Formats: sequence, structure tokens, C-alpha cells
Amino acid sequence: LATRPELEDIEASARFFEDDDGLHIHSFFFFEDAEDHAGNSTVAFTIRDGRLFTLRERELPAFRLYRMRARSQSMVDGNAYELLLDLFETKIEQLADEIENIYSDLEQLSRVIMEGHQGDEYDEALSTLAELEDIGWKVRLCLMDTQRALNFLVRKARLPGGQLEQAREILRDIESLLPHNESLFQKVNFLMQAAMGFINIEQNRIIKIFSVVSVVFLPPT
Repeated sequence: LATRPELEDIEASARFFEDDDGLHIHSFFFFEDAEDHAGNSTVAFTIRDGRLFTLRERELPAFRLYRMRARSQSMVDGNAYELLLDLFETKIEQLADEIENIYSDLEQLSRVIMEGHQGDEYDEALSTLAELEDIGWKVRLCLMDTQRALNFLVRKARLPGGQLEQAREILRDIESLLPHNESLFQKVNFLMQAAMGFINIEQNRIIKIFSVVSVVFLPPT
């Protein structure tokens, strides 16, 4: 099984490889902790002798959701590759939900920011905007990492027909999500630029007021 330093490696050769102990994939899974801080945690998968071994450091939403589904849904082929791909499929569904949530939150923030009325609500909107950018970046990283993992699996694993098509379907889902994720960054950047513009306008207005007051109260010469 992988050690902690090996789990933290980001090089493709260290995350996706095959050796005498089996086929190894280290893949990011998205999570939010008790304080709603977003992160990606690496899960190590090893397939050997028809069995799937996993190593992870924390409870992850995708695993929890998959366990709930497994109680009522049976596997089709019942092999290790199907189990791995089912977990990846669940992960991508979770990431799609996160993207939808960010879109919804950005719509709310857009209203606050574009009104330009600065105050506590405005400051909170800017803070939330930065948090959403961070979440969007972690979602993108997870999508791209999963894409690399699936491409490796398709090339190296000699997948059965059903799992090969399943892997390709997940790859198509990722391809469709990446442009949506990119548009989130464009929206965040637009709102950031707009917010900075409103702040500069307000600062200039205040400076002009102080300048007028200073002139009014200048001693006569």
C-alpha cells in the first residue's frame, strides 16, 4: 500500500503505474470539512488478483454516497474495475453538483455586487466570491486528475467491454464539465473586476469630498 509521501506525489508516473504488486491509481476526491473548507484528498487504489484495495485518510462524500446506493443497486459484472469506475462515476456526479451550486451562488453574489452598495453585505459577498474561486479551482483539479486516471486505465488495464464503455462515458462527462468549470472562473473574474471598479469609484468620491471640505476650511489668505 502507498505511504503518505507517495500519496502526496503529483507526478503522473507516481500516481498511475503498474508493477509486480498490481495496477495502481492515486486519485483526488473532493470534500468539504466541518468548517466548509474545500479540499482534495488522494485515495490510493490497487487492483490485484481481481480485487480492489483502497487507502484513504478520511471519510469522503463520494464513498458515502456509493455505499448508500450499493444497498439498493447491484453491480452488473461484479469485478474490481466496475467497482473502481462506479466510484469515479459517483465522484464526477458530486463534482457536477458542486459546479451547479457555484453557479447558483454566483447568481446571488452578482446581484449584490452589481448593485454597488458597499457595506457588510458587500464585504461578505467579496469574501464568498474568493471562497467560490478556491472551490472551483479544486473541482477543476479533481476533474483533470480523474481524467488522467481514466486515460491511464483505458490504456493499461485491458478493461472488459462493459467497463471500457463505462470509462469512456465518464471521460465524456468530464469533457462536458470542464468548459462549465472554466466559465465559472470567467464569471468570478468579471465580478471581481466589477467589485474593484465600484470600490475605486467610492474611494474617489470620498477623496473628492475630503478635498472640498479641506478647501472650505482653509484659512483666508
